[in-house]
Amino acid sequence: MRKKAFLKAYLFLSVLLFCSLIPNISVFADEPVVVVIDPGHGGENLGAEYDGYTEKKMTMVVARAMKEELEKYDGVVVYLTHETDVDMSLKERAEFAKEKHADFLYSLHFNASVKHNLFGSEVWIPAYGDYYVKGYQFAEIQMQEFENIGLYSRGIKTKLNDKGTDYYGILRQCTELEVPSALIEHCHMDQDNDKPFYQQGEEQWKEFGRMDAEAVAKYFGLKSGEKDTDYSNYPKASVAWQEGAVEPDKTPPEISEIELLHVDKTSAKLKVHIKASDSNSYIQYYKYSFDGGITYSDLQKWPRPVWNESEPETTCEISAIYDREIDLRICVYNGFDGWTESNCITIEPISSPKAEESVKEEKKEYREITYTPVNDTDAETIYNKGALAGVIISIVLISIVILALLFAVIKMLLMLKPHSKTRKKQ
Repeated sequence: MRKKAFLKAYLFLSVLLFCSLIPNISVFADEPVVVVIDPGHGGENLGAEYDGYTEKKMTMVVARAMKEELEKYDGVVVYLTHETDVDMSLKERAEFAKEKHADFLYSLHFNASVKHNLFGSEVWIPAYGDYYVKGYQFAEIQMQEFENIGLYSRGIKTKLNDKGTDYYGILRQCTELEVPSALIEHCHMDQDNDKPFYQQGEEQWKEFGRMDAEAVAKYFGLKSGEKDTDYSNYPKASVAWQEGAVEPDKTPPEISEIELLHVDKTSAKLKVHIKASDSNSYIQYYKYSFDGGITYSDLQKWPRPVWNESEPETTCEISAIYDREIDLRICVYNGFDGWTESNCITIEPISSPKAEESVKEEKKEYREITYTPVNDTDAETIYNKGALAGVIISIVLISIVILALLFAVIKMLLMLKPHSKTRKKQ
């Protein structure tokens, strides 16, 4: 009996002790946030290369700086998919994140376009369900970070392959393994608008990493005693969950219209009003043409109050060519690079000081390089005539010299004759 009473008392005290420890247990029950950072490319896969810069080198610098900055926050564990310059498949990267029980994988990249004409930053996200929602909520925070440093934002995007799944392998592999993911394109390496954001070298690339880390900290609501920062109440965008894939906008802008407002003869500029809209996206760029759309200028920024909204109308000044007829046309692009050309306005040649000076310079240059081509027969005739003329000129010159010598001799003889007579008289 005593043993049974002792056992009951022991069990009762154990339960009391366990209950007293429950508050402390609950504190440690929250698992840390696990973040996996994937430096894009590596090994033989160099990524984009331009003007002496290599993407795989840049992404590794950004990734290490991002990891170092994130580890300053409480309750977060950070991994890199690879810490050295090695080849690693997209599947291996996703499997690594799965093994680490990652709450999110971030794939870091720098961009380049086929025609070297695009500029700005963008974030690609999975197209399906919760992975789309989580990706979009993070990407919206990331896009704001880009805007804060002055980068032009190309937006948050999905892209599908022919099978209807995510086009980018890292996003597709992560979704299959139930790991949320996002692919960050920091800027374009091959466009003048973006070069100021990366050309200063590694210190500037590290700034990208620290910026990415702050976006992650805001998304997960992290705190940092070291940084005296608390993002626990940082708001996330409200994103609707959608059945099936969230497909990219494949339609061009609906409206693209222009109106000529003013022609400035002195500055040689045209003032043009542009109206453009896209109900499924936003207007991203515009460009202009003086030959009706055969050739165009570089892409120009379209005014946008925020990255995912655009002004429906804008007014721009375009440096014009006045010494010939102009067929002015504008082309506008939406956020998914769909484009629509405007109406065409014909502008007659206009006399202006700048235009006249331009014409004079062109005529001067033309005179300097103008020549008359000849065939071989003509060339031989010209050569023969030239040779004959040279012989005649030579004979004339020799005759003049001989006559001059004869004249000099006769003159000397005439001078000597009177002098001889005088000497005889003496």
